[in-house]
Amino acid sequence: MRWTRLLICGAGILIPSAPLFAQTAAESSDATLLHGCQWKEQTVLIHGKPHQQLSFRYQECTSKDLPKVVYALNEREELIQSWGGDHGGPVAQFWPLNDVKPSVLIEDVASPSIKEKEKGRCLVHLDFASGTYNYEPNVSYMEELLATDEVFAACGNYGTTNDAIQYFTVIDGALLAYVWLGQDTPFFDPASFKYVNTEKPGVVE
Repeated sequence: MRWTRLLICGAGILIPSAPLFAQTAAESSDATLLHGCQWKEQTVLIHGKPHQQLSFRYQECTSKDLPKVVYALNEREELIQSWGGDHGGPVAQFWPLNDVKPSVLIEDVASPSIKEKEKGRCLVHLDFASGTYNYEPNVSYMEELLATDEVFAACGNYGTTNDAIQYFTVIDGALLAYVWLGQDTPFFDPASFKYVNTEKPGVVE
């Protein structure tokens, strides 16, 4: 069996190799289910409030070749994926939209972490087909990066890379999410996120 290393925020685990997870958020409702796993539902509380619930599905695996994955939402509203008792890292992070345009909020979230040399060279791009957003190099900057024919990561902590899949998306018109999918089939379905405020529908308090 061929193996691939999955890297999430500096931590690595070995899983059986799978095709690059290239589906868009809009298309991935039929996300790949790994052998020996089954879909399970989980709900976490936004800001720890019982009436603000964020649900999603993840893969619970019984195969000895795959780790048992656990998810929890921390105080920064980061969805932390961990396995085998070891801390893994964030696979998603969430912010309330509060009637702000997604493009404006993305700029506010992403721009503070860019390097000095990147200022004025990164922008918010909306992929019309998938409905997802990227904070990425402008055309001239992207041409420079691609010309090196090397792996690159650009535009800060919430930017883009040619070595993995990561993007912003909007959940139920209420939350902005940034998801890190890495290079392989993720253990969670990024298209399955659903937000519900049982007291004030559509509101994040």
